[in-house]
Amino acid sequence: MHSSGTQTDQDAVILSALLGSVEALAVVDAVTLHILGTTDAFTARLQRSRRSLDGLPFWPLFPAAERDHALERLRTLAQTGEPCPASPFALLDAAGQAVHTDLTGVRLPLPGGQQTLLLTLGSCGEGAPPPSLLADVLDNLPLDVAAFDLQGRYLYVNPAAIRDPAVRAGAIGLTHREYGQWRGHPARRTATRDHHFQLAGEGAVQQWEEYFRTPGGHKIIRRALWPVTGQDGQVRLLIGYGSDVTASPEQTQRVTLLETMVNTSVDPLLVVDARPGPAYLSVVYGNPALHAFLRSHGLDQLPETPMPDWPLGEGNRRAIMDMLGRLHPTELRRDVLYLPDAHQWAEVNISPIRDDDTCVYWAINLRDVTEAYQTAEVQTQVARANRLALSGSPLHGSMAALLGGVAAAHPGWRPALVIANHAGMQQVIGTISDEFTERVEREPLATMERFWQLTDPDGQGEPLIVPDLLHADLPDPAAQAMTPHLGVRSVVQLPLYGRAGQLLGVLIAAHPDPHRWSGPVLEDLRRRVSAAAMLVEQHAQQERLAALAFTDPLTGLMNRVTLSEHLDRQLRGEARPDQRLAFGLMDLDRFKFLNDGYGHPAGDQLLRQLAGRLDAVCARHGVQALARMGGDEFALLVDAARVPALTVDLSAVFDTPFEISTGTVSGGAGSSLVLLQASLGWSVYPDTAADASELHQQADAAMYGAKRRQVFSQVFEPVARTGLQTLTLETALRESLRNGDFHLVFQPQIGVRRGTLVGAEALLRWTHPVLGTVPPDQFIPVAEMGGLMGALGAWVLRTACQEAARWTGVCLSVNVSSLQLNAPDFASEVRAALTGSGLSARRLVLEVTETGLVDNPARTRETLQALRDEGVRISIDDFGTGYSSLVSVRTLPVDELKIDRSFIHDLGQDSQAGRESRAIVSASVLMAHAMGIDVVAEGVETSEQAAQLAELGCDLMQGWLYAPGLSAEQFARWRAQWPERVTAPGLPAQPERPD
Repeated sequence: MHSSGTQTDQDAVILSALLGSVEALAVVDAVTLHILGTTDAFTARLQRSRRSLDGLPFWPLFPAAERDHALERLRTLAQTGEPCPASPFALLDAAGQAVHTDLTGVRLPLPGGQQTLLLTLGSCGEGAPPPSLLADVLDNLPLDVAAFDLQGRYLYVNPAAIRDPAVRAGAIGLTHREYGQWRGHPARRTATRDHHFQLAGEGAVQQWEEYFRTPGGHKIIRRALWPVTGQDGQVRLLIGYGSDVTASPEQTQRVTLLETMVNTSVDPLLVVDARPGPAYLSVVYGNPALHAFLRSHGLDQLPETPMPDWPLGEGNRRAIMDMLGRLHPTELRRDVLYLPDAHQWAEVNISPIRDDDTCVYWAINLRDVTEAYQTAEVQTQVARANRLALSGSPLHGSMAALLGGVAAAHPGWRPALVIANHAGMQQVIGTISDEFTERVEREPLATMERFWQLTDPDGQGEPLIVPDLLHADLPDPAAQAMTPHLGVRSVVQLPLYGRAGQLLGVLIAAHPDPHRWSGPVLEDLRRRVSAAAMLVEQHAQQERLAALAFTDPLTGLMNRVTLSEHLDRQLRGEARPDQRLAFGLMDLDRFKFLNDGYGHPAGDQLLRQLAGRLDAVCARHGVQALARMGGDEFALLVDAARVPALTVDLSAVFDTPFEISTGTVSGGAGSSLVLLQASLGWSVYPDTAADASELHQQADAAMYGAKRRQVFSQVFEPVARTGLQTLTLETALRESLRNGDFHLVFQPQIGVRRGTLVGAEALLRWTHPVLGTVPPDQFIPVAEMGGLMGALGAWVLRTACQEAARWTGVCLSVNVSSLQLNAPDFASEVRAALTGSGLSARRLVLEVTETGLVDNPARTRETLQALRDEGVRISIDDFGTGYSSLVSVRTLPVDELKIDRSFIHDLGQDSQAGRESRAIVSASVLMAHAMGIDVVAEGVETSEQAAQLAELGCDLMQGWLYAPGLSAEQFARWRAQWPERVTAPGLPAQPERPD
């Protein structure tokens, strides 16, 4: 595109030429129909002055009777471009008298884009105006003008375009391509004109520049093609313009600006010789930024030799030659050049500079994008390290991914991480040198901590750069003594600190040679410090939690959580489709008496001995899992076919006495031999149990059955409810659904930190007129079996929401069965209950069981996620009694965990069971909070339990310590009185702090 100023100048030239004609001519704007100018002959015919006509509309010059017809003809001419032949009209002179004349009109586009009408007056009856108009105007224009048909044939060309009369006459009738071949024009110029003629023939105005080589130098001609359309809208002919812009002010300004841009650019710019010969690929020009770029590569001056002969590193030279080898004489190229010797990236833009059809130079623009590529490279390595860490990869795997690019980017440097191991000694993760690893790992963690307390006392993460270890003066004698034995000379170190400000470890890069330039490697390490600290802290936390949450600290066996995880994997598909799995629960008989008689330390000794014996037996029988569930209870998972032989050997374990220490006997240490028995219950999947919850319940029932029968082992056998009992209860359920015998009670949920009422759980109760009060554990299974759970659950949801809508600022928790959850219209039922009651979705909590979450995981996730998106919160009820774990919970749409009351019962007691319960609850709270999940404890009955839960960071509590299940009226009264009871004796006092 060209500046509008130049176009306006060309338009003025044409207008001046037109208005100098001897013809009676008016130039009119084709859009507004206002007069742009008139010739002297025109004003004389109408006895008017130019001043009185310029800028006025043309149509008022017609008499009123002819005005509409004349205006329509002018508009048609302006819109279609169809020439208006001579037609008789009358125009009004200055006195208002009619001057009869023939009016002829043509539409003429100006170079600047303005459309004009040329209106010529003749004597009435003279016909078409004489051709002198063309001679007077077009032939004398100072710019090139030509007319072409749609095939590109010359219909007219003026002297400014072709000065030689013979050549000008010979051009008429030739296409522009034929004319170019005749005159020996370059093929590229002809091809360019073909392109523009094609587009102009389709109705698009075209503008471009052409370069000509003349004896006086190069000339630049600006070309334009304007399509002229007929009344039907089709292009009839093309008008071409050309003007010499070689020495225009615009061109001079452009060159000046270009020179300024090149010299001040921060990007290296160079022009390379593309002409065959000894100077091929020599740099003929380079801007100041190029000289600075070359100096960074050891070249103080721009070499005069071709680029292949420059004294560069072999890797860099190969990369540059590969780029130059892909240059094309007619194509622009954009590429990224990697210089391996300098570990530097440059974005390269290359444009050919042509003289007619020959590429004579290449203009090359370099932009240093090293920092962006290095940052992206580090981000990629950080992301990969995080993915490895999240997938369970050990720390050395994620650190290898994080530090993998350092050695490649900085040849000779080797990175590593130094942290503390389990024994409190330093551990090297990474490979610097064998001597380095061997010497560093002989030092305790205290050496590292003392060194950095002296080096970085404020914990600001300040680096330590040692150019030469053999001549270093370190602040700590122990560190100083290590320096000759590390196998390296140059060292860069960055301390890693945790969120609490504790020293986590040290990032190190070392080089075997002294006094190596360490600035780039230090910056590279800085980019990785935050990620490395996070990985180390995560690793340490995972190790602590793993030891606490997945291993029984007393026996070293799996704990309940780990067993649940293992069982979860087996039931989800690791087991063979035809495999029968047996789950066993073993409980020691009268173990309480041993604890009471000899003390808990003696009981712990016995449990450790028993764990060792059980582990040996299980190893012989290929038992898949052995765990201590808590107290004196153990669990086993094994192929069902191995149960008979395994049971025999497990029973034999108790034939040998256990030796326990009994404290002092007659002033000296003593021991006793103790014989105990146990009871073992088995449940088999899929024979009698369909999931982990049923396996646990059935094995527990079988174990107590064995105790009652006073036998060592028993396999669960289901005892079905009699048909009459089931039918009677189911019939009563259906009657009560019709008669409204069900009611709800509400148990408060208290916020631990503030002691405020946060929510209430709706609990279903049934009082039948004949059967009386029926416990939920009796009628719920019958309702599920009889297909009544959907209707019953929907009633609970509607009724509870209607009641909760009367509360202010209190949430409602509603239990949802797995049958409800898997119903296709469950989400719609929830929305209908909320809409019908007016209860906000953010105040509703749906409590689902672990079994309900895994029965149909795909549908469950979709349903719960949809409700969560609308504000409803999701809680896992009775957490820990099924086979899900926090590891699997993190993949589910869950906001809250309710720890089962079985884990709360022993809290606050000075017993092994109390300590185990505390450890389990603590691990659950820590891991849940790490995933942004709230924790609710149910079954809280004593202030000791409440105090322990508050100390462990539990969020909510409910239980008889605060209130039982209350009717709606009782709950309203209790709620009104609760603020006065917050500080009542027996309730745990918590400091006020914001949630």
